[in-house]
Amino acid sequence: MKESFILELQKLYDDSHVSSLVQEVCEYYASGLDYEDGSYMEEIEPREIFEPVYILFLLQRRESYLDEFSYIRKKYPHLFTSVEQLYEDILIHMDVNALEKTNADKLSSALDNKITSDEIFDKINSLCMQKDDISDALDGFCSWIHNFYS
Repeated sequence: MKESFILELQKLYDDSHVSSLVQEVCEYYASGLDYEDGSYMEEIEPREIFEPVYILFLLQRRESYLDEFSYIRKKYPHLFTSVEQLYEDILIHMDVNALEKTNADKLSSALDNKITSDEIFDKINSLCMQKDDISDALDGFCSWIHNFYS
């Protein structure tokens, strides 16, 4: 990873204004920028699976996560470039139901339709209600979907 991203990520991890989920998303997207030849696929989780997953979890608390990304834009502008398109996609979709449906469908397709969009929604809602920290819910969800693509 480029040193400029590493330095800003290190500062980001020490910043109490940014949740662990947003920190993880920033690291994931910044990591992907360094591998223009596609070789990152061996080192990070597949984009066709994890981009919809991150969007679905960010939509759980859309407003607060958009605020965190705005903060990152001001405080860590270089790092923000890696998540800018994600931020814009979430920001412009005022109808979150349509964005949720699109991403659940993408995820279902990426998993060869082994699970349905409804099963994805049910699992996310269940985990988010059970866990106090949404990052813990994300971890549980990621463990669950690994059963469908490992």
